[in-house]
Amino acid sequence: MKRLATLVAILAACAATSFAGESSIKLKKTPFYRPHYNARKANAAKPRASGGAVIVNAASYEEGISPGGLATIFGDNLTTVTGIVYAYANPLPDELAGVQVFVGGIPAPIYGIAYAGGQDQISIQVPYAAPTGPGAAEIQVVDEGTTVADFFTDSFTEDPGIFTYDGNFAIAEASDYSLIGPDNPANPGEPLVLYVTGLGPLNQDLVDGYGSPTSPPLAETVDPFQVVLDNEICTVFFSGLAPGFVGLYQVNFYVPNDAASGALKIYIQSTYANSGVATLPVQ
Repeated sequence: MKRLATLVAILAACAATSFAGESSIKLKKTPFYRPHYNARKANAAKPRASGGAVIVNAASYEEGISPGGLATIFGDNLTTVTGIVYAYANPLPDELAGVQVFVGGIPAPIYGIAYAGGQDQISIQVPYAAPTGPGAAEIQVVDEGTTVADFFTDSFTEDPGIFTYDGNFAIAEASDYSLIGPDNPANPGEPLVLYVTGLGPLNQDLVDGYGSPTSPPLAETVDPFQVVLDNEICTVFFSGLAPGFVGLYQVNFYVPNDAASGALKIYIQSTYANSGVATLPVQ
């Protein structure tokens, strides 16, 4: 229960950052639609939005989606919600406050809806069966039965993004469930849990909107992911969905025994893609 409470608090902090309508760090990713590499900016179709709406990776704020991962839609006149409405349900609903989102015609589970910073914002889990490819996913937002946005976006089989807070610090949890940060740096050799999204296919079929398994077999990624800390590859002992959560992935790893002290650069990568760079304090 303690761990669950900690994760809920962390996710709430992430949601507050997302709903502020600002990205704390601009991350860059290797573009791809597995199994082939593609030049994202050169070859991929740009999202075509109606009413200025756009959908982004909920962690990195880069445009595009990844099946199974978390995403946020920003736009004008998407809903009549004022303030913030959370689903607080398992499974997540595919309609909240009269709002529905469809990805490639598939209803998307909704985490929350907000009006903040002069924009409407809708946080969803991308359906596992969403199509992938350049401009492949049609995003439709329906409010009280009326389609208010209809646009296409790139969809990546893997689109890793690291959740951050206070500008650039990676959301990583120590073995005592405390949040790693400037006042609580990691120790060399310590096991950590890094919270991310967009790690792609899993070793089992799951249902949209339902929390991932909380006991073995856990939902692990098909492709192995590496953690690179201060240019050193770390030992990873799990990459997959955070148990009990929807669309939230985690990577469990050991801080290298010879890690330097300071605010170290950290990112994750698979054979096919890499996240942007965040910061992890180590003492």
